[in-house]
Amino acid sequence: GVVPKDATSRDDVIWIDSNESGAIVHPLHAWEEVEEVFEDGDLISSRTIIKVWSPFSKDLELDLNKANTFHMVEYSIDVHSKSVTREVIDDTINSEFSVMPPRAKPASSFVAAPSSSALSEIKVESTTKRHSTLSYEDRFGFTAILGDEGHFIGYAKWNLVRRRLDSTVYYGKDEIGGEPTVLRADDNKIYIGCYTYNEQDAQSSFIIYDGETNEKVCRLEMPHRVPYGFHGQFISREDLEKHFEYHENRPSSKLKEETEEEMYRRLVQQMTTMLTFP
Repeated sequence: GVVPKDATSRDDVIWIDSNESGAIVHPLHAWEEVEEVFEDGDLISSRTIIKVWSPFSKDLELDLNKANTFHMVEYSIDVHSKSVTREVIDDTINSEFSVMPPRAKPASSFVAAPSSSALSEIKVESTTKRHSTLSYEDRFGFTAILGDEGHFIGYAKWNLVRRRLDSTVYYGKDEIGGEPTVLRADDNKIYIGCYTYNEQDAQSSFIIYDGETNEKVCRLEMPHRVPYGFHGQFISREDLEKHFEYHENRPSSKLKEETEEEMYRRLVQQMTTMLTFP
């Protein structure tokens, strides 16, 4: 089902039969690609294709003792002709739990056009113009890699502009991870964070990787066990301070009197209390 941007009720939803069954659990990203045809400077036709990237499973089984297989695919949805096609981007790895980096601040005005020819800018051919709503900062997405036993053993990095699997990162021996958490620093640099649990050492850690090079930046050992299937989202210091101020009813001035070390000690202690279990 496609919900138009100007929809006012459920009757406005456009339903398109894909003629196949399957499961989509956590889509990665979606955008529009527009093709406009001009004649003597006048627009005579316009065609919009909705692109959707998502891990896809042909035969999903809700059985905790079995590992389902998800491969990254690209759906092309033509609302005008009510048609949809599916193309497999990669079938070499099994991955799920998709995540995109937070939007850059300020938002970029540069637009990439990820088509079958891997365009990187607006392209004009005689009287035909093709452009995309996918921004340059959104060219990379990430998913968690599933191992044979259904545990997360690493993460995959996807290039949406070049339409391919860019790279993979696998955790250490005996380590099971959770879904990747993606954050964007003030300089727009991307970092990947993930909780892992080493079954041999009985040690939980939080590992941070450079989103551009995939190099490990640091490993933080947690004082208590953290579930390796734990969901996460990066929250800035400012937002985190507001969160605790709201729930603790503490004035901002009191928070600002703390040193950075005192603040992090307090937050880690409170966060650890929320995350641990017997």
